[in-house]
Amino acid sequence: MADAPIKSPEETSSDDQRVEQLARELADRLRAMPNRAELTDYAVSMLRESAEDADQSDLARDTTDRLRKGDGFNPIAFAIPLFVIGAVLCATGILIGPGVGIIGVAVLMAVFGLGLAMFRGAMSGRAKAGSIAAGAPDDRRPK
Repeated sequence: MADAPIKSPEETSSDDQRVEQLARELADRLRAMPNRAELTDYAVSMLRESAEDADQSDLARDTTDRLRKGDGFNPIAFAIPLFVIGAVLCATGILIGPGVGIIGVAVLMAVFGLGLAMFRGAMSGRAKAGSIAAGAPDDRRPK
């Protein structure tokens, strides 16, 4: 979940009191209505939908943050099923041409994925080495 601002106990208690006040006001209004059972169900469903919407927006924000960090694309993960599909097509005997083509694409994606992994590792290693040389704290150093 996203980091929510930390509230003081006074703010939390005032929020709790406000929610309690709103719930009592809603309950009083619902008691006065002739179709209160239907309206109560409607109000509860609206509260649930609101909570689900808030959870979805938190999930979307977390996903966006994760994608910004570069964890979104793994070509090796695509290469494995492509290789299996190509092997199955080649095993049929009739579709050897498309099967070999798909296996070729899978091999290219796997090679690209391995190169990307090595490049990312080398770049992150250089970045850490540069920050250590600049005097930045290093978590790997013994304390």
